[in-house]
Amino acid sequence: MYDGERYFGMDIEATQSIFNQAGLCINFVKLPSSARGITELEKGFIDILPSASYNEQRAKIAYFSAEYRREKMRLFTMTTMDEVKNLTQLFTKGYLFTANSGAFYGEELADILRIERFKENYFEVASLSQRMELVRRGRVDFLIEDEASGIYYKYLLGYKKLRIHPYVVHDNGIHFMLNKDAFNIEQIAQINRAISAMDKQLKIIEDKYLTKLEPLSQAHHF
Repeated sequence: MYDGERYFGMDIEATQSIFNQAGLCINFVKLPSSARGITELEKGFIDILPSASYNEQRAKIAYFSAEYRREKMRLFTMTTMDEVKNLTQLFTKGYLFTANSGAFYGEELADILRIERFKENYFEVASLSQRMELVRRGRVDFLIEDEASGIYYKYLLGYKKLRIHPYVVHDNGIHFMLNKDAFNIEQIAQINRAISAMDKQLKIIEDKYLTKLEPLSQAHHF
């Protein structure tokens, strides 16, 4: 997250701490979306992309660090809270979804979006606040978003009636994507050693942010 020129949040603090531990200097730049970040990384305009889920396609263009935290993708909605066994059931019922452009939400959603008729139910929007506004206005039924980020923004923006659907879209490890031309094997090993050495400190950083969200996630709307 950023406020003017100030960058802050769980991943920012974790990234700074890990690369300091690894003895590597970094600077942050603002990019509009995950898709843009991956494009800039592939072109060599940026060297590191934090908060990245692993998949085989991404591994072709970048090295991946060890996992430094976990991420849980959830459905935020004002429409239905009916329990389902899989995501396909919601797509089959004709519900509309919005998500971040270029983000990876797991193989289940990737498989669904290979089906032509379901692509029409899925809209990529770069801004999280705009995605939430689409749900609030009833333009779409579900926002797919990281649980912690979604809870934070729904209260920041005052969208208290947004609820978290019980279905978990994706629960996965989070890594750094590293430009293959910018990092050698030893530097990647340094980063991975730093992640391992900072296991307890990273947990403290994560708990600090999640503790702030805990009272919000327990609100009666959930």
